[in-house]
Amino acid sequence: MSLFSQAEPVSTRLKMYVYGPSGVGKTVTSLSFPSPAVIDAERGTDHYGKFFKFQRINSQDPATLIAAIDELLANPVINGATIKTLVVDPISVINDAIISGHESRMKIKSGNPAYILKPLDYKYIKSQVKQIALKLLSLDMNVIVTAKEKVKYSAEEMMKVIGTEPEGPKDFPYLFDVVLRLSKKGDIFWATVEKDRTNSLPSEFEYSYQTFTKYLGMEGLEREPVVFKQQQNINARSGRTTQVVLTDGTELYTAGISADNLEKMKELVAKIGPEALASKLKEDFLVDSILDLKNDEADLLIKDINAIA
Repeated sequence: MSLFSQAEPVSTRLKMYVYGPSGVGKTVTSLSFPSPAVIDAERGTDHYGKFFKFQRINSQDPATLIAAIDELLANPVINGATIKTLVVDPISVINDAIISGHESRMKIKSGNPAYILKPLDYKYIKSQVKQIALKLLSLDMNVIVTAKEKVKYSAEEMMKVIGTEPEGPKDFPYLFDVVLRLSKKGDIFWATVEKDRTNSLPSEFEYSYQTFTKYLGMEGLEREPVVFKQQQNINARSGRTTQVVLTDGTELYTAGISADNLEKMKELVAKIGPEALASKLKEDFLVDSILDLKNDEADLLIKDINAIA
């Protein structure tokens, strides 16, 4: 039996990263998409409640962002509204909070108030950003992430300006299907396409929801999310391909950790607490869940916890 399968057409779920200077429509246009929920990191939507109907969380906290995405992954119905679009506005602020938060933790952990981030620290930071992206891209809904704009300098000539780029996680432009730079021409918001995996958008176009329906169609943009599909997405993206059955009959997909080790982890959580476990998972294995551990990694973690508990 072949490892290959026939590729099938899929209805469009827009996964988009947009950036640009202030006043080019990043926020207001996002609110025009179907049934939006917004993670508002700069209170940029404060004055839009009378023009648009949307759900909102005002927070710059990365943990709040992750909790909000997890809530939508489990149930996309919020306050009676089925969410079809999630907006993170802007990721720039949340990315800064991830970096400063880890720096603060390392100052406390090292006992050095002048601690400077090291290359290994950025590996940890990158893993946190990757986990956020994985969850965002697993949502069975439109995802629009905005970023501020910053000057891009030449790598060869010092201080030579060669253009602009998003002020946010470096990997985000590679992870999202569509990347747009926004500008304003007169009274019109304008989009320049820097990346388009859908192969549906022109190189430049007026940035509005109506334009997206014209090129991508309405079916994928406006259909309701399917929770089961979201779980399939996150399993596939995180490499959870091993099916295990716990003693209570619960079926789970893991990255390799066995049912036996999962049962052992239940007992160990009671010893050290969920917060300590979460910290060890992040710092030692760069994952957020025990389901993302390989079985040999789980063996090491269990041994380590037993030694300190």
